[in-house]
Amino acid sequence: MKKIFLLLFIFVSIAFSAIDECKTDVYFGNGILTKQQSAKDNAYLLEESIKEKFGLDYYNKHIGKVEEAYNHTDGMLADLLESFVQKTDGTGIEYLNIY
Repeated sequence: MKKIFLLLFIFVSIAFSAIDECKTDVYFGNGILTKQQSAKDNAYLLEESIKEKFGLDYYNKHIGKVEEAYNHTDGMLADLLESFVQKTDGTGIEYLNIY
């Protein structure tokens, strides 16, 4: 039983060692009619912009990862309706200013 507990403890320790709560993960949320490759490209440009604006030292110390949070497109009308519903019912994402 002790060996099982020890093995479980080691696996849990390894899994949680990859999470750095002192760093911020940044996600790029795409807009209407955006293809997934374009969202990936924009996430890359956002990452490069953060590095340029704040410097590589700041980036390495404070930023964990930059990825796209891709929301697939269902066509312009469906995407516009989805955006309208999110805006009116308060489930949309608010924009944050980065200083």
